[in-house]
Amino acid sequence: MVQKTLKFPVLGVDISPYKTDEFLSIIDERLQDKSPTSPPLFVVTVNPEIIVQSIIDPEFRNILRSSSINTADGVGITWAIDFLYGKKVDRITGSDSLEKICTICAKTSDSVFFYGSMPEIAGKAAEKLQSRIKNLEVSGTFSPSRSDVSLEELPFDTQYYMKSASVIFVGLGAPAQEKWIQNNLQKLPKCKLIIGIGGSFDFIAGEVKRAPAWLCKSGLEWLYRLMLQPARWRRMLKLPLFALNVMLLKTSNPKQMKQADPIVK
Repeated sequence: MVQKTLKFPVLGVDISPYKTDEFLSIIDERLQDKSPTSPPLFVVTVNPEIIVQSIIDPEFRNILRSSSINTADGVGITWAIDFLYGKKVDRITGSDSLEKICTICAKTSDSVFFYGSMPEIAGKAAEKLQSRIKNLEVSGTFSPSRSDVSLEELPFDTQYYMKSASVIFVGLGAPAQEKWIQNNLQKLPKCKLIIGIGGSFDFIAGEVKRAPAWLCKSGLEWLYRLMLQPARWRRMLKLPLFALNVMLLKTSNPKQMKQADPIVK
């Protein structure tokens, strides 16, 4: 389904070019596929911080190369693809995707599991989504004491409910959530889709406010979050580093970048 698809490489990370509707259609198709042998979809929502981290973290870089779909999460990624290839791609974030995927799950009768964040926040996010989405089945929620807890270390009932879920949302923050997924995905036999969604549980639960729509559309959501959470300034230092590397990449071989097409994998 997604094995042979065009992708845009950005500093060694291949970004999938799907429009939002195409992305959700792929998920819908996978959830409706009842074949026990169909592989799960592993989705990473990529932002500039993730790409910079992948440059210095070989393990993380290999995970991004093996994932099923890498969406453009963050205006920096959409800018880079436009700058390098002259192509427009939709911004598909974990926060925006969570509720839409849950809506599909309610239609296909697939259960979801929320893993990560603080205990009261994950549970509150689940309750809010169930109040909004009719027939949404949440098989469970769990907040680990640390990000590297393996599936076998979780309480027995948590393991049971997680293993029975079709879709698992992992909110541990990158790269911890992607590493957790890579290390535990093969232990989740009924999983059809697993996706790292960062701090999305906080948004759904109302613990952190999303930026106004006009700020999101203008690409300034990062500034709004920085105003609400000043401690994020250290993470924001990766943004100019990302932009500089993208510009140097194009400057080093402008002809190749101009003519480059998405690669096939």
